[in-house]
Amino acid sequence: MIPFEYKPAESFDSASQQINHRESMALAGGTTMLDLMKLNVLTPEKLIFVRPILSHDIQQADGRLIIGAGCTMAQLADHSFVKAQFPAIRQSLILAASPQIRNMATIGGNLLQRTRSPYFRHPDFPADAQVKGQSNQAFGEGADSAYLAVLGNGGRLVGTYPGDFAITLVAFDADIHLQGAEGVRTVPAREFYRTPKEDQSQYTTVLKENELINAVSFPIASPAGSEQVAAKSLYFKVRERSSYAFALASASVGLVLTGSSSKPERQSIRHARVGIGGLGSIPWHSPAAETALEGQPASDATFKQAAEAALADANPPAGTAYKVKLAKASLVRALQILRDQGPLTDEQLWAMQHGRG
Repeated sequence: MIPFEYKPAESFDSASQQINHRESMALAGGTTMLDLMKLNVLTPEKLIFVRPILSHDIQQADGRLIIGAGCTMAQLADHSFVKAQFPAIRQSLILAASPQIRNMATIGGNLLQRTRSPYFRHPDFPADAQVKGQSNQAFGEGADSAYLAVLGNGGRLVGTYPGDFAITLVAFDADIHLQGAEGVRTVPAREFYRTPKEDQSQYTTVLKENELINAVSFPIASPAGSEQVAAKSLYFKVRERSSYAFALASASVGLVLTGSSSKPERQSIRHARVGIGGLGSIPWHSPAAETALEGQPASDATFKQAAEAALADANPPAGTAYKVKLAKASLVRALQILRDQGPLTDEQLWAMQHGRG
């Protein structure tokens, strides 16, 4: 780690005038940034401590659940309204990290995680590996392909996006609210991340040099009684080891069923949401899978068709074909659990958290 200057931010305006996400970077929880600084992947000359100026609040306003960027993962996962109305959010946060990390990591920082590709996280690899874990030279025989993207890779060798919470954001129509020197703007979560095809620079999001994430928001069901698919949701994750690890494949799904049959598999799917993690260069939303589900019976056959649709555009590099099969099976299993019993109980969540689910 190189020497750096540390300075607390006094306001959003003062912070936005100083940060550029390169030589001068914003620090909140630090659970990812400090790791990358220790590896000399990030080498900022100045850290602006922004945690005191970020909102930690969780509130309802204008038909949305609004989460301040300074809110911790633990605070959001334990919120009573989130437990009742957004189970996939809670599950994606708890399955993401240990209690110690959840108590430190902020929601805003969580969304800005960088790939876990070892070719990104090791400064001795070529410069192109330092962009997104991509390097046509680095991946030879015997190379580590566990964190190579099979979706959104633009036909290149690209590292996967590692987070869990962002998969739920893209699945359930979230917005990300940004604030900087030019004011405030809102970006749909599905448009916040950049794939390699869209962008060849070091930036993996649309965040401008002087901007910070201010808040995240999700739509809430209206008082008129419209059904909210997020209230009937689940996050399912497959890892290399028991307990905490980054996803090899994950699925954030929501289903609203309709019909008079007492057997869920004979009911029809009114609404569906599907996000896929562990496979994409960005958090992956699958409208193709949602289309394959909506209006169809909630049967295993329908779920398998949706899984095929979700991975139809997969472009697996050598050594990653297994991830496509794993993702399909994970998506089908997530949909089956949600259909047969609904969101995970806390007992099931704790068991899955420690590799017993």
